Amino acid sequence: KEDLIPKLNKKSVLIMDNARFHVGEEIRQLVAQSGHKLLYLPAYSPDLNPIEQYWAYAKNTRRKYMISDIEILFDRYL
Repeated sequence: KEDLIPKLNKKSVLIMDNARFHVGEEIRQLVAQSGHKLLYLPAYSPDLNPIEQYWAYAKNTRRKYMISDIEILFDRYL
């Protein structure tokens, strides 16, 4: 409200996922009152998003080798 909306160009389109806090009436009213539009992404479909498969591999590798440092995980294994 105080941060994003004032920085938008006139008649911007905000693209959001369907997280519960993004689809509330308060958000819809705020965006509409400020002259902008909302566009919601389709429902979550991990099988259609290749990055989700990559993150699944990263999480499994992290657990398997008990790596706490993300940089080491990416440098050595991904």
